[in-house]
Amino acid sequence: MGESLGIRRNWPIVSLMIAALVWMTLDQAGFGRLLGFLLPDETTLLYERETLATLMGQHLVLAGVSGALALVIGVALGLMLITPAGASFRDLVVSIANFGQTFPSIAVMALLVPIMGYGWKPVVVALVIYSVLPVMLNVVAGIENVPPAMVDAAQGTGMNARQRFLAVQLPLAMPIILGGVKNMLVIAVGAATLGAIVGAGGLGVPIMAGANQFKPALVLEGAIPSAFLALIIDRTL
Repeated sequence: MGESLGIRRNWPIVSLMIAALVWMTLDQAGFGRLLGFLLPDETTLLYERETLATLMGQHLVLAGVSGALALVIGVALGLMLITPAGASFRDLVVSIANFGQTFPSIAVMALLVPIMGYGWKPVVVALVIYSVLPVMLNVVAGIENVPPAMVDAAQGTGMNARQRFLAVQLPLAMPIILGGVKNMLVIAVGAATLGAIVGAGGLGVPIMAGANQFKPALVLEGAIPSAFLALIIDRTL
């Protein structure tokens, strides 16, 4: 109940952020005027080689594909680790996942470029490596935090293990699991901006161009929509 009330309270803010994001993406001239108002001394206000709508589409594909893969892998690993057979491998799997997060995502992308080439592939692999851990850990935490009395009561009604999992454990664990999904998506949206360095496009393109050319308006052109995307995810889930 508390979760649903919190989401309902957030919807006015989320709706405004979505409307602002759509406006920035589709009305690039208007967004440019806003940047000109914020930075009156700047002459280069927008990245001219690609429209913001194109960059936004590339960014959503990068974050969406990597997020979907991280979700599938993270849930599968989490479910494996709560089984009697998988419990013995838990420390090893968590250690490997933690080790993967010690490397900056841009370093992983750079290491993968000689193998996969430039473009979206090294970015997706790096983001998946970086995003699996929160999903996996929250699946384990969510299932293990289900009160044993609830599971015993379900067993007493004649439910088998599969029915208990689907009808009792999974629904009760869902808030914690969704917390991991939210963290994963926020990580993916933020880290996807680094994909521009290896030629994957996205909202990182104007950010990198602005940083290289000392054009703060270009940096804001990519950073503001990226921040709005992350905030929308954070406030929605």
